[in-house]
Amino acid sequence: MTGPPLPSYSDGAPGDGIDERLKALLEATHRQWTSPMERRRMRAFGFRPAVEPGVLKREWRGMAVRVGDTGITAARPGEGGLAFRPAARTLVHDGQPFAGDPVGVSLVEGLLDLIAAYERWVEAREGRDERIMRARPGPQDRRPINALAETRRLQRLLHQPRGR
Repeated sequence: MTGPPLPSYSDGAPGDGIDERLKALLEATHRQWTSPMERRRMRAFGFRPAVEPGVLKREWRGMAVRVGDTGITAARPGEGGLAFRPAARTLVHDGQPFAGDPVGVSLVEGLLDLIAAYERWVEAREGRDERIMRARPGPQDRRPINALAETRRLQRLLHQPRGR
């Protein structure tokens, strides 16, 4: 049984829907979490090296999360696995394109919770300005993604009734 797909547009603006916002957040998170400076922070936050080279792993509230060059994966027993592949900018649940079913949304919510907790931890440790500025991918990007604000926005959107 699958639920309705995630809406493409949250308020009518193209590219502003949950699916695009989620992919943009995961893309920014992956870019950040695979940078050498960030990996030290991640280790301090509780991520540990996995068997695969260059992959860090973390258990988060019953969910196994792995971060490496090929993407971010999150799996929970009985719920399967969710994978974000930045090269193709795709989100898949158990090998199929993510359709927004309740089990997949549960995994997304767990991943959003981890990202938000990590961002709050960095902010408490280093300050708000440092947390936001470290997300800047280059000098051409004047408006980096504020991952903490974006996770909150996505969590609110996921909990809105779908009948809009």
